[in-house]
Amino acid sequence: MLLFMAGCASNEIGHSKDVNQDEIHQGYSVWYDATKNETSIIAFFRFAGPNGTTLILDDPSKILLDGEPMEKTENGLGCSYQKTIKGQLPDGEHTFAFSDINGKALNNTFKWNNVNVDALPENISKSENLKIHLAGFKDRLSESLTVDISDTANTVSETFDRVGLDDKVVINKEKLQGLNGAVTIRINRYGKFDLKNVAHAGGYFTSEYLALEKTGTIVQ
Repeated sequence: MLLFMAGCASNEIGHSKDVNQDEIHQGYSVWYDATKNETSIIAFFRFAGPNGTTLILDDPSKILLDGEPMEKTENGLGCSYQKTIKGQLPDGEHTFAFSDINGKALNNTFKWNNVNVDALPENISKSENLKIHLAGFKDRLSESLTVDISDTANTVSETFDRVGLDDKVVINKEKLQGLNGAVTIRINRYGKFDLKNVAHAGGYFTSEYLALEKTGTIVQ
């Protein structure tokens, strides 16, 4: 979840009024989890790059999502601004609106669309390719889709790019041969993009979407 928070990023907390406003890096992420039917949205502001000190936005600086303020949160990851939505973020365009203490507005709009996966069989045959039909990738050719199928000992994983070309992915039957019995299937979409409206320090947006997690059985 929220991969851009991982790695060697600082968890220290500073104040935006104490730094050069042109060195504030913006980091935004939207994550939908189908197992919870919940969307988590998070914004980080860091000094001097994506791994720098996290910043509290001092008045009059602020961050809005679609015109609504996000809630400041301080924890082991530093300071962030968050919003949780029960269910899915509506399809269409959404905007993160950040303004610094000098009133300079840096707005970034992203297009969101939800994924629909056709029902998968309870029994997955090793003698046939597994075809997964889905919708929700139109105009999202820069994002990838990963399918993981795991039994108690092994995991088969395959990542597909440019899924929007036909809204279908296929797991070849050869990849299923090492799996046996009960399995868990996960389908996850991921994308990372540079923001267009940024200060000198830059910024990026990540999109994650756990479209499906279900159990099934591998059969001959």
